[in-house]
Amino acid sequence: FHRFAVEELLDGVYFAPTYGNTLMGLAVHKPRLPEDNWAIIYFPPCPRAMIEVVDFEDTTKLVGYGETGRVRLTTLTREFFVPRFLERDEAEREPPYGDYVWDGVRNVRPFRGFGKAVVEGVY
Repeated sequence: FHRFAVEELLDGVYFAPTYGNTLMGLAVHKPRLPEDNWAIIYFPPCPRAMIEVVDFEDTTKLVGYGETGRVRLTTLTREFFVPRFLERDEAEREPPYGDYVWDGVRNVRPFRGFGKAVVEGVY
């Protein structure tokens, strides 16, 4: 969809994918690069929020870069701390890039463990 949106649907319009929620805030998307093959890649708003991609069966273990797992979020603000919250998403773990010296996520989608009961959209 990303390529279709950029090349056909919104030709000539800047397309800025977004990923986030109330606990995390909005993640920044990585600029499009040919080597990313139109993947949408996000980096969390660190230090407020950190994203990790963990094993589906053992959520205490990180997956390797490029591997798929469940998204786990840690949020820390002056008023609020939520450690290791399992999101309703899965993604591939993405290595740091440029000024983003922490992990990101690639191709975020609903967690497969929920089957077809997941409601997508703004929540």
